[in-house]
Amino acid sequence: MMANLTLYASIEDTSTIESILFESMANYVIQQDGESMIILKKGLFKKKQICTIHIKERIEDEDPNQFTGGFVGYLAAELIGETELKEKILFQAVHVNTMISFQVEEAEVEDFWPNLIAATEKIGGLLFLPSGYILDSTGTELVDPDGKIVADDVQVIVAEKETKVAEESIARRRATQAVLSANKIPYIDHLPLLPDSKSVHLKSAEEIARRVSAMLIITQFVREIIVDEKPENIKASRRIAEVFLNRYGVKMNLTPAEEAFLQQEEYTKQQLVDKMWLFEAAWTMLWSVNLVDLLPEPTNICDVEAVLNLLTSYTNIGEMLVDVELRPADEILDHMDENYSYHWACVEARVNGETAPALLDEGVVLERQRAFNWLTQLQNEAWDEVTISS
Repeated sequence: MMANLTLYASIEDTSTIESILFESMANYVIQQDGESMIILKKGLFKKKQICTIHIKERIEDEDPNQFTGGFVGYLAAELIGETELKEKILFQAVHVNTMISFQVEEAEVEDFWPNLIAATEKIGGLLFLPSGYILDSTGTELVDPDGKIVADDVQVIVAEKETKVAEESIARRRATQAVLSANKIPYIDHLPLLPDSKSVHLKSAEEIARRVSAMLIITQFVREIIVDEKPENIKASRRIAEVFLNRYGVKMNLTPAEEAFLQQEEYTKQQLVDKMWLFEAAWTMLWSVNLVDLLPEPTNICDVEAVLNLLTSYTNIGEMLVDVELRPADEILDHMDENYSYHWACVEARVNGETAPALLDEGVVLERQRAFNWLTQLQNEAWDEVTISS
């Protein structure tokens, strides 16, 4: 059996990691195996493999929660303890730029432990154990398996390069926090900053128009069958949807999941409700290409009738493309940054059994974030795979 231990590190020069590992494990034999390091224990007649080490580096602008496989989100949601200590741990986590996984034979963990800690002390970071405990890089317990912070203090070790961000992004966050403060909405200082307007890669106006058109035709199909789920109505509504998809010239823009959804013979209530929420993502996309003027505070659902009237005012996607114009990147990022903080506040309130602050509607906030994450391509994800973290 193997024990899986992961070090979440923020290191200035990642090229030094291998030399640190070699130095810390000099009493073992280390072999390179592609991108992995194999640790062998010396024996009388032969060597025994006891550990495999994998090193993964975060790419530029990659979301910390996505990179860490949900570790940052887990900490944000589950940590229990003093706010200052919680924020230190989260600050460390959101600035992780390297993950080092140690797959160690369970029977060898005790003997291997001093070598592992010798390495982690020089690298720094948070060490996650199979038991659920989180340690600092010296092996001191920080968090127990229930998420309770058990340490009296937390040493933060973050690479300077990870804290150097564009002045524009800092100014944007300060403006967001001013809005939050004015509306008595809580926030955290270490929520990851968005890229600046020069480095973000927005979807084109045509890509957005095609996506929103296909999505709205699907949501209108749902709107028709949610009040009458009889098989004959589903078939009739499906035919109408297919006519619109062909007329608009966006059938090719359906995602695999949307194609499969459209062909289902029956639907659960939850499936239909989930699709109806996409009107909120659609409104955000329409705003991003100047087809609607305002993106109001996310306290109420959008005007569904206005959205559908807009869609039917065009005969095909070609007509719509004449009117679309992508908003400036900085304007989109300004609204996205606010929504990002709104999402954190909504999740924090829900986790604590509280009502979302300032009348925020978490469903609206969530779908706007889905749209923002897709059109800014932060993770370069297809629509069906868009992830949303807080």
